[in-house]
Amino acid sequence: MISKEMTFGRQKRLLVGWMALLAPLPLPFNDVVSWPVVAAYSLGIALFLRRASLDPPRWLPAWAMNVLGLIYLPIFFLDFGVLNRGRVVQPVVHLILFALLVKLFAMVRERDKWQSAVGIFFLFLAAMGTSVHPSIVLYLITFLVLTLTLLTRFAFLHVLAGFGREDPALARLPLRSFLTFSTAFTILIAIPLFAVLPRVRAPFIVGRGPAGGAQLEAAGFSDQVTLDSIGMIRGSREVAMRLVDETGGIDFFNREMRFKAATYNVYEGGSWRRAPMRSILLPGSRMRFDLTKGQPAEGRVTPKRWVQIWLRPLHSSSLPLPVETVLVEPRTSSLVIDHGGAVSLRNTPLETLEYRAGLAERAVLTGSVPSLTPDDPTLDLTGVTPRVAELAGQVMGQGTARARASRLETHLMQKYTYTLDFVGRSADNPIEDFLFKYHSGQCEYFASSMVLMLRSQGVPARLVTGFLGGELNPFEGYYIVRDSNAHAWVEAYLPGEGWTSFDPTPPAGRPASEDEGAWLLARQAWDFVLFRWDRYILTFSLYDQLRIFGSLRDVWQNFWKTFQGKDATASLPMPSPSLPAGLATPEPETKRGLPDVPLPVAIGATLLAAMAYALFLKLRPPLTATAAYRRLRQRLARAGVPVSESLPPLELQGLAAERYPAAAAPAARVIHFYLRESFGGEELEDEDREALKASLEEAEKGVKRRSDPTRKAS
Repeated sequence: MISKEMTFGRQKRLLVGWMALLAPLPLPFNDVVSWPVVAAYSLGIALFLRRASLDPPRWLPAWAMNVLGLIYLPIFFLDFGVLNRGRVVQPVVHLILFALLVKLFAMVRERDKWQSAVGIFFLFLAAMGTSVHPSIVLYLITFLVLTLTLLTRFAFLHVLAGFGREDPALARLPLRSFLTFSTAFTILIAIPLFAVLPRVRAPFIVGRGPAGGAQLEAAGFSDQVTLDSIGMIRGSREVAMRLVDETGGIDFFNREMRFKAATYNVYEGGSWRRAPMRSILLPGSRMRFDLTKGQPAEGRVTPKRWVQIWLRPLHSSSLPLPVETVLVEPRTSSLVIDHGGAVSLRNTPLETLEYRAGLAERAVLTGSVPSLTPDDPTLDLTGVTPRVAELAGQVMGQGTARARASRLETHLMQKYTYTLDFVGRSADNPIEDFLFKYHSGQCEYFASSMVLMLRSQGVPARLVTGFLGGELNPFEGYYIVRDSNAHAWVEAYLPGEGWTSFDPTPPAGRPASEDEGAWLLARQAWDFVLFRWDRYILTFSLYDQLRIFGSLRDVWQNFWKTFQGKDATASLPMPSPSLPAGLATPEPETKRGLPDVPLPVAIGATLLAAMAYALFLKLRPPLTATAAYRRLRQRLARAGVPVSESLPPLELQGLAAERYPAAAAPAARVIHFYLRESFGGEELEDEDREALKASLEEAEKGVKRRSDPTRKAS
């Protein structure tokens, strides 16, 4: 007869083995460990499962484990100090994989199985801590089911072993209903816990690889770029930015959108050096950074609209902004602006970054005014050869600076073609080769050539990199900017006009959206899922928690407001009809409260309802003065005021003041905002909307107090 230890030990080893096989699955997708390492580990686990299914009597002894550990010790130091150059994550994960594999082949005692389970848990943490893709949810649920299965069966087999029952048939336990209920209940509790647990700055340790949401190196926004930097990322269709127009319109995105990320002044040997830092921007009121601060008064403009931006990690500190940006609201205490007007963060973000930008109606190109001296970096002639200067003089001719620059822009667009094929080209003088030999290149060649040619004729110019264009996602009306939208163009300083953008790249070489079709629609639908994942999972922060708790507080206050304003005597008990009046004793007062339900269910249901309500409040359109004015008319009409369809606003204000003096002042403010919005054509700011909401609530309370019959009687 098969012994009890062999029977139950076999089942436990198989359970632990399957969990060990699943645990590191996301790691190679995140570039934490390589595929050959995971393949070798999986082969070892497969051999273990094969051996465990045969249930042999002998396993790896303790002394053999110690010998293997000593053998791996120099390999670990080599991995840590040489192969990974002091980086910790990959060598530690390699060590865990090796130690777990050895431990599996040495499971003899009961505690060995629990120690193996602990090692598997650390692998699970490494996989979760390095993954940012939505598919990790499937991995999490699968691992949760296996964990519940392992714990349940371990406990059940332990009980059977305690009673001395050796029959393997008794070890069969129906777990489908239990696992379904336990998994659903765990997920239900995890949602509110995720909402209330403290936030860390970054939701992952490292986040590289396609499943980890990593981006290609944004070489076009680094401190130094070459003439092929933009082409290195043009082939990627990964999302770089997402934008939402806070006014709710989508017509704004139908025009050409240009996002400035970095500026470059000095050209040397086929590469550009970034413009040096000009100053550190400090926030003003409401944590807003004014990009026009320090500019001439005529350059200061007021933003006409606000857009909300979600920037994916670009492995760069650049903060891409629409060229119309005048105000920016990032979640940081300071920003850096260079001499070309490009804005950067103090540190490279490791997670999706959310910020707001206030935009003017036209491009606002800030930056240092050129000194027009030989040492001015925007007039640096490094890389300008006599042939380049001669061609620039012939093309630009005479006239105003704008006319000359426009002629050069048109010449490059019409006489040269866009290409990504540079096979066989030399790198001795790439600009001359582009202009006189090949007559073709990519956007960096067009922009670099125009900058050098403008400088040769005394026009200050600089190279700009960023993004051009994007696509509109129809599922929620937000704008998508991808890596393939990376682009380079020119900014030239024109007397009397300031810095002005020029783009000499032919239209065929500029970034363009994909043609419409079923595949594009499917990509946009998936991006909608990714956008929500980024917004409400990866970048869910303390600010979101404060908003949720604030909404929960408002829900609770509104709930108790329903009990206010009633006659206090209504809560007293009525005399019993079987007793003389005056002798009836009141029944004990009962407290109003929540139903008697289990505490976890009550907490989970309350937080889920609050999150749903907060999401509803966030997604619903903002209150307009027109909607507030209509609500005021309806409230006065229900209170008995003769409000006809033709009643003018000022006469309505007079009736409200005459009938309800307590509502006179707030009603007048509501009508004032309505006249500004409807007849003055003004768009209300955030402060005005808050004042409008408070005035409407105060006016409704004033009407309610006067029209409440119980208050009149009192």
